[in-house]
Amino acid sequence: MDEFFDREIGCIHINQNEFSYRKHKRQKEEDIVICECKYNPSDPESACGDGCLNVLTSTECTPGYCPCGDVCKNQKFQKCEYAKTRLFKTDGRGWGLLADEEITAGQFIIEYCGEVISWKEAKRRAQAYETRGLKDAYIISLNAYESIDATRKGSLARFINHSCHPNCETRKWTVLGEIRVGIFAKQDISVGTELAYDYNFEWFGGAKVRCLCGAASCSGFLGAKSRGFQEDTYLWEDDDDRYSIEKVPLYDSAEDEPSLQTATSTNFSKIDANGLASSICRKFPLSKKKLKRVPKGKSKIANQKELDAKYVVSLLEAKEAQQEILMYEEMKDDASSNLDSLYNEIRPAIEEHERDTQDNVPTSVAEKWIDASCLKLKSEFDLYFSIIKNVVCTPKKSRDVKQPGNDLDNGFMLLTNQ
Repeated sequence: MDEFFDREIGCIHINQNEFSYRKHKRQKEEDIVICECKYNPSDPESACGDGCLNVLTSTECTPGYCPCGDVCKNQKFQKCEYAKTRLFKTDGRGWGLLADEEITAGQFIIEYCGEVISWKEAKRRAQAYETRGLKDAYIISLNAYESIDATRKGSLARFINHSCHPNCETRKWTVLGEIRVGIFAKQDISVGTELAYDYNFEWFGGAKVRCLCGAASCSGFLGAKSRGFQEDTYLWEDDDDRYSIEKVPLYDSAEDEPSLQTATSTNFSKIDANGLASSICRKFPLSKKKLKRVPKGKSKIANQKELDAKYVVSLLEAKEAQQEILMYEEMKDDASSNLDSLYNEIRPAIEEHERDTQDNVPTSVAEKWIDASCLKLKSEFDLYFSIIKNVVCTPKKSRDVKQPGNDLDNGFMLLTNQ
C-alpha cells in the first residue's frame, strides 16, 4: 500500500495523525474519563458497547483505566480497527473508495488522517497548492485553531467522494485528549458499494463547480444549498416568502453595512470535520451583500443617533453632576474599546464556531466575551441613568448655550421643571 501511494498518487500513506507544528497532547490523569462498564463473557456488548458512557459522549476509553481491560471495544481509533476497503478508479471523479466487506449502520469505517497544522499554516499551504497548479487539496477543519492536511500524507479516507445522498458521515471523537475525525456508516453498506459522504460544501464565490455524484436528489452544484450560493443564484422577488420584510437586516451605521472586500480565507476542495467543506484557495472579490428589497422602494435601514454627553454637561451648573456624567462616559468608552479589542483577539474562534456546528467556542473565550459585553451594557445604562437623573434633579445653567443643530434631530429632549 505504501509503495502504491508513493508511486501512483504521490502521497505517503499513514494511519495516525502527524503533528508538524506542536507535540502530541499528553492526557492528564485528572482528565481521563472512566466508564462504568462491567464485562460479562456471555454478553460481548457489555465490554464498552453502545451503552458505554464514553461511547455515548464520543470518547474512547483510555488503556489501563477501562474496567473492561483488554476486551474493551471502545478503542477503535487507537487500534486502527478499520473496515475493509479498497481503492478504485471512478468514471470522471478520480479515485474512490469501495466497501470490501459488509458494513453495518453506525460502524466505524476509517479515520481521516493527515498532518495536524494550524489554521494559519492551512491557509498558507492552500495558497501554495493553488500556485503550483494542484487542483485537489485535502484539508479539513479539526477545531477552532487547527486543520488536518492529507494532501501529502494521509489515510485512504482522503479518497472518499462527495454525494448528495451519502451512505457515510463524519464524526469527531476524543481520543487520549486529542480530537480525531472518523468516517462512520449511515446505513448498511454491501460489498462493492462506493463510500461517500456529504461534503456540505460552503460556497463563498468564484466559479460554481458541478456535482457529479449522480444521486437522484443531486443539487447540481457543490455548495448549492449554502446561503451564499442561493443569494447569488436566485432572484429577489417581493412575493417570495423566503425574503420577507421581517428578515431584512438592520444596520446601525455606515460602518455596519457590508462592503466590497477581497476574501483571504481559503476554500478547500475537501470538507471540514463536520462535513463543512471549502475549496482550494482562490482570491476573489465578495459581492456586496444584497439587502432584501422592500415594497415601494422604502429603505429598512435604522437611523440611530448618538447622545452627546458633553453637550448635556454644558447645560448643568453643578460640578459634581458634570464630573459624574463625564466619568460614566469615559467608562462607557473604555468598555466599548475593550470589547472591540477582545473581538479581534477571539475572532478566529468565533468564525470557526459559525461554520462548524459541532464545535463550540471554548468556554474561556465565551466567558470573556460575555463579561465584556455585560460590562459595556452596564456602562451604557449607568451613563444614561446619570444623564436623566442629573438633568431632572440638578440646577441647570441659563439657556444661552446651544448645541449646533436641532435638539430633536439628535434624539434628545431636555427635561425642565417649568
